[in-house]
Amino acid sequence: MRANLALALLASSTFAQATFQLFNFSSYVDIENSALRPNGHLLLTTFDQGRLYTLDPSSRAPEAHLVAALPGATALCGITAIDHDKFAIVGGIRGSYSYTNETIYTVDFTRDTVKPIIHTVARIPNAAMLNGMASLPTQPHIVLIADSRLGCLFRIDTKTGISKIAFKDDSLAAPANASIPIGINGLKVARGYVYFTNTARGTFSRVSVSADGLDFGDVELIATLNMDATGGDWDDFALDTDGVAYVAQPDNSIARVEPDGQQAIVAGGGGTKDIIGPTSVQIGRNGTLYVTTRGGTVDGISYSGQVVEVQLVGV
Repeated sequence: MRANLALALLASSTFAQATFQLFNFSSYVDIENSALRPNGHLLLTTFDQGRLYTLDPSSRAPEAHLVAALPGATALCGITAIDHDKFAIVGGIRGSYSYTNETIYTVDFTRDTVKPIIHTVARIPNAAMLNGMASLPTQPHIVLIADSRLGCLFRIDTKTGISKIAFKDDSLAAPANASIPIGINGLKVARGYVYFTNTARGTFSRVSVSADGLDFGDVELIATLNMDATGGDWDDFALDTDGVAYVAQPDNSIARVEPDGQQAIVAGGGGTKDIIGPTSVQIGRNGTLYVTTRGGTVDGISYSGQVVEVQLVGV
């Protein structure tokens, strides 16, 4: 049975939201990112010895089931669909704000919806800390991956394994004096733009991109983190069809960012324990948000990674 953790009306009276914990790991597991399958199930990448999990959020009692442990990785980060029920995933051996053995895998459910075919398609030896990933809408076998330490986008063809740095800019990098040296983090490609967060700079931006992911325009700043309203820093996010972003914030909240940069908290925050260390957001049917978390310690109590459902009203 789902636990109704909170029902809150925001002060602006713009959004009413109900938050439900669908699942949490019994032992400590960081959930880093997520993707939705065509059947509505979630795929969860973790820092759990390279393990990929799946979860059916519509189940009466959702449980995370192991899909596979991807070889040569202790941590899985970005994930994106590259075909119908086929996904690319980046993983590596986790260090301190760096990774080694950075590897791109494909996980293909098209022949078997339970036991996918897994291939290693590329290794990126010149990467430092690969993070968020998105496929190109018209050529989805080509993916862009954020390197949070190098401040760049890698372009990888998952059919050939060929990789290159496609775009590098200061707006993608962390400042030299950053206490958390993570620059570009989450990214999505939509409507001819790459949208991305920069954790250290507290920014949400976009840059135009060609259909083949080879040519980029000038970076446009959409919003700067409103510390008074949100706190924390920005991680991964989801984009709706109107260009509204729902951004995971390690300060235990989800921020809604309008295309003009206006911000509001739509879930968590305010000292609540509904969402603890959010890391990614997916938009499900009827606009429902699915949020993953890394867990953490609140009031001396340790929490493991969660999957949380957020129902928005009046959006």
